[in-house]
Amino acid sequence: MALRPKLEFYRLRLVSKDLEYRTFRDFAIQELYQRKPSTDAQIMNKLFDHFMSQLVTEKAKDKNIKKQLKLIKTASNKHLEHKPVVDVKKNIIYGVINGGRFGRDGMMSDSSVDTEEASAFGKNKTILRYYYFLLYLPLDHNEGCFVIHSNSKEETITDIFKLYVERLFRGGNFQRPALNMFCPKSFQQEFQDEAIIKSIEFSNTYLDEVFTGKGMSSYKQLYDVKIEIKPKDGDVSLNAKSRMGNLLDQLGFLRQKNETERLINFESKRMKLSSPFSKTDRTFDFDDENLNVIPVVYLEGRINNYNDDDTPEFDELNMLCQNLFQDEVLPEIRPDLFV
Repeated sequence: MALRPKLEFYRLRLVSKDLEYRTFRDFAIQELYQRKPSTDAQIMNKLFDHFMSQLVTEKAKDKNIKKQLKLIKTASNKHLEHKPVVDVKKNIIYGVINGGRFGRDGMMSDSSVDTEEASAFGKNKTILRYYYFLLYLPLDHNEGCFVIHSNSKEETITDIFKLYVERLFRGGNFQRPALNMFCPKSFQQEFQDEAIIKSIEFSNTYLDEVFTGKGMSSYKQLYDVKIEIKPKDGDVSLNAKSRMGNLLDQLGFLRQKNETERLINFESKRMKLSSPFSKTDRTFDFDDENLNVIPVVYLEGRINNYNDDDTPEFDELNMLCQNLFQDEVLPEIRPDLFV
């Protein structure tokens, strides 16, 4: 499988211009309606129409990152049966959307025959692929979330999808909403249980002042100082990171000696981890004992079927994401519903 499909999770919080608490119901009434609607079903359908209708506007396109979102409604869309729909009871919008990059000249040729014939496409053409998303817009709350599927680092619409959502939920009474990447705690625990420490790096910048004998002038020089610690023989699991802490303490890096700098006070503290779930090394920031781990959730081993273009089979992916949303995500971002 050439692609490595994955899931990314983001919290979405509305921000009103008067900084008062406003729900997604309030947003719909204040920004999308001329009069107050009669039912929550109407409001949720209005939010769905808002999401879908703006796909044909400049809100779904960005010239800086040169990416675009669309929904192609012709037979060219081989996954049109999975187009976005709304579940008014769960306050979610989900389905498969089209998106990709534009702004590059190129050619299209038939790979099945030995020929030099090709058709050119210009910078105004967008190469559209298929991506699943699930967007939660609770009518009784100001914070929702979304799950977005990516195929690889090169093939991702996460950046343009984030911009699109930000643009959708700002208006006359609302500022740009707050977006924060997160990962369900179960995935974080899964990652930490299997992660191996590859290295720890501390870095800081220091100013050295050397005064002349006359004391009238000084020479100032900046230095970038980096200290890297690697386990040499055998793996050290993240759960056994206290072993590394003991080493740092023995070396005097955690406790201050005379006028020396404590290593724990360095501006940048980063830990490189390896995990069988990611099959790659990833680097995370940490502060004292707290490691800010937001692992990538790869779909390998979580779903069984893929399309012929290496994208996940979307019925199975939808079932996975619906279950994750209900069992993992919703209890974390809406604990008030589970009291």
